[in-house]
Amino acid sequence: MKSIALLAASSLVGLAKGHGYLTIPASRTRLGAESGIDTCPECAILEPVTAWPDLDAALIGRSGPCGYNARVSVDYNKPADKWGRAPVATYRPGQVVDVQWCVDHNGDHGGMFAYRICQDQELVNRLLDPNYLPTLADKQAAEDCFEEGILSCVDVNGQQCGFNPDCSPGQACWRNDWFTCNGFDNGDRTRCQGVDRSPLGACFTTTAGGYTITKKIKIPNYVSNHTLLSFKWNSFQTPQVYISCADIAIAN
Repeated sequence: MKSIALLAASSLVGLAKGHGYLTIPASRTRLGAESGIDTCPECAILEPVTAWPDLDAALIGRSGPCGYNARVSVDYNKPADKWGRAPVATYRPGQVVDVQWCVDHNGDHGGMFAYRICQDQELVNRLLDPNYLPTLADKQAAEDCFEEGILSCVDVNGQQCGFNPDCSPGQACWRNDWFTCNGFDNGDRTRCQGVDRSPLGACFTTTAGGYTITKKIKIPNYVSNHTLLSFKWNSFQTPQVYISCADIAIAN
């Protein structure tokens, strides 16, 4: 029994190599890294879970909509001195904006990703209070709300919104409201790196250097002095989901 437990633990360690996180707007994870608190911003991972083909199958657990980095024991669902106290960007309802995340060279697992905004301020407020540690129930309730608030790829006029080459019609991942990485084996345009085809080191990761993935989202017709933009990337290759969020305002 003990050897089985050790084998399971060692397999998870093997999975927990560099991956990805939201960089524009500046996520809590990015701010944690820039402050020196987070030594691996690409390592906030929900695992092992069902990440594919059902993109919404996994319970959010302690990761919440903003991520939990077990490597440094940082829960980004609670504000701290260096993140979460104030919005890092202000947008207008209906505005189309550029967003970007960073994938590590050694952790590009392909798959699909989404940006979400929960419009239930009461739920979001539980993730904005520096004096309150959200419970698992709080995190799941917020995640359910974020799932309902997906900022669809097709909401941006002229944006190419394809279906993932590693998914087939009839599977739960066959949807183009989420954004897609390229096929897992697709020549020089492979996986998530192939979206921008940016050079290695275009964004910061601590494992092997990162590549940017840039898209556009349309801000919903909703107003908030302080809310959250949640980023979620479901891996095709591994049973992992990567989550981070940025504090934003939406003002007329």
